[in-house]
This record gives sequence, C-alpha cells and structure tokens, in this order.
Amino acid sequence: MNASVGREGVLAYWLLPAAAAREFFQTTIGRLAAGCDAPVFEPHLTLGIGPDLLDDAQRRLRGVAAGPIELRAGGIDFTAKFTQTLFVRFDSNPSLENLRDSLGLAGGGAFDPHVSLLYKKMPADKQAQLAAVVRLPFQTVWFDALQVVRCRLPVATPADVASWEVVVSHRLKA
Repeated sequence: MNASVGREGVLAYWLLPAAAAREFFQTTIGRLAAGCDAPVFEPHLTLGIGPDLLDDAQRRLRGVAAGPIELRAGGIDFTAKFTQTLFVRFDSNPSLENLRDSLGLAGGGAFDPHVSLLYKKMPADKQAQLAAVVRLPFQTVWFDALQVVRCRLPVATPADVASWEVVVSHRLKA
C-alpha cells in the first residue's frame, strides 16, 4: 500500500521567532524531544497553508511589506493533536492578521497562533506534567522572518516531520 494515498502535499507558511526567543524555543524543543523520544523541528508559528505551487509562494512573499511582529504569549497549553502536544499560545493582533491577509491566508477556518514545543502522542496527564515545568522567560516574542515549507497533511508521525523541506525564506524588514 502506498503511504502517501489520501495525503495532501501543501506549502505551510511559517512565521519565525527572532534570535533571543528562537534560541529558547530550539533548546526547549530539543530537550523535550530527547526526553520523550520525539522529533526535533524548527520553532515556528504556522500562519496557514496553501497549494504546493512554488511560483505562487514566491509571489506571495515578494508582496509582503510587513516588519517584525511582536506577539504576547498567552501561556503553555496542550491538546491531543500530534502537532499540538505541547505549545505556547499567542494572542493575535492586527499586525499578525494583516500579514496573514497580505499572504492570502486569512479565512478558511479558525486561526490559533502558537509555537509548538513537542510533537508526540501521549496521555493528557503526562502533557499536563510537562506543561507545568516549562517556564517562559518572556511575556512577548518578536517574529522577524517567514519560511515556506513543503509538507504533507496530515502531519501525524516523526517521519512526516523529517520530510519537511524549506523552499522559500523571507526576512521581515523594520
């Protein structure tokens, strides 16, 4: 049986944290992944997804005129979803919504801005224990770059994460 049957190839549009927060997130993701036998991934806030059309993605990013965006961290949370095992939730704001609009990613369902810290299926009590020990060293985070990543949906296994491919990057200029 072909493992890709029923899976959709897409481009995910990511907002990347600036250096200070990125270092915290990378260290935390690495530590949690090592302790839970989970995949390591780049810290990112998914703005939305689009079709796997590279020319379209490059056009969208060329049209972005946004500068770095500051978001307020709303705390640590978790769900049963693989890609939201443990994450930092952020409050949206007009700058973030305008960026999504400029990329053509607004609409199409609820938007829950967050940066994941762990991808792993696990019991809720273990997730709650992990959430209780993560301490954020900041109240707000600056995000200063975009990446477009080719992936397949749904993302449900470590192999799915390992297959991600960055296809376009763009720095947000102040």
